[in-house]
Formats: sequence, C-alpha cells, structure tokens
Amino acid sequence: MKRKDFYQLLQPLTEKFYRLAYRLIPDDLQAEQLVIDSLNAYLIKEKKKILAASDLESLSKKDIQLQRRSSFKGIIRYMGEIGVRRSSQLVDQTKFSQPKDFHSFYGLAPKVRMVISLRYDFQFTVEEIEDITGMPRYEVIEKIHNGRFLLLNDFNQGAQL
Repeated sequence: MKRKDFYQLLQPLTEKFYRLAYRLIPDDLQAEQLVIDSLNAYLIKEKKKILAASDLESLSKKDIQLQRRSSFKGIIRYMGEIGVRRSSQLVDQTKFSQPKDFHSFYGLAPKVRMVISLRYDFQFTVEEIEDITGMPRYEVIEKIHNGRFLLLNDFNQGAQL
C-alpha cells in the first residue's frame, strides 16, 4: 500500500482519533500530540504489514472497511498505551483544562475512561476491547461496570441536590 492510500484509508477516522485522545488527556495540545505519537508508533511497528497491503483501488468496499477497522484498532492500541502513561504524568497540568461539565468522567482513572469510551462511544465489544487494551476479559468487564457505577452514582447525587 502506498503512503497516500494509507492516509486516505485513515482520513474518515481522524475525528475519532482526536475524540479518544481528548478523553484520555483533556488538553487540546497534548491530545493532538498523542494522536501524532500513536500514528507514528503504529507506522513504525506495522510498516511491513502496511506496505504488504493491497492498494485501495484493488479492494472492495467491504475489504476497505475491514482494513480501516484493523488500522483503527492498531492505532488505538498504541494510543491507549501512550495515553494512559502520559495522562498520569500530566495529571496536574490537565486539572485546569478539564471540561467542567464532565468532572465525573475525567475524575476516573485513564484506563477506565478509555474502556468506557471504547465500549459506549465507539461500540466495541468486550472481546475487541480486550484485544485492543491487552487486559484480561474480567478486567475489561470490571472497568466497564465500575466506571458506569461511579458515573451513575455521581449523576444521581447531582440530580438529588
């Protein structure tokens, strides 16, 4: 696959990359850097696989969608690894840039925010999240349920006031 084809393949996904990056690190500049770093890590690690892939013109629509989804998962995998590590380093810096309306969500641990986002915003299955994050199934399910419980608990407390 040519470089131009690869970027054309990812073009429809750019908004999703930035959305997930901002959920991991709620700072515009840091989230943008996270997307760039994740894409670079994916390109470096998966270079042979990308170059061996067929050109977009020779693929059917279904094959393009499968290729796009596979690349999306791969880049998100690196985004999760880098973003979780980086968000813990930038916790003091990002306190002031967090959206005020979503304090409960950004109060969760970065791994929990990522799992919740993958499950409910990007509609990944538990098995896919397990594959993307490298966490065991029970840990993915635990993070989904605990994160939902904390968010709903905060929401219900706010509604009672």
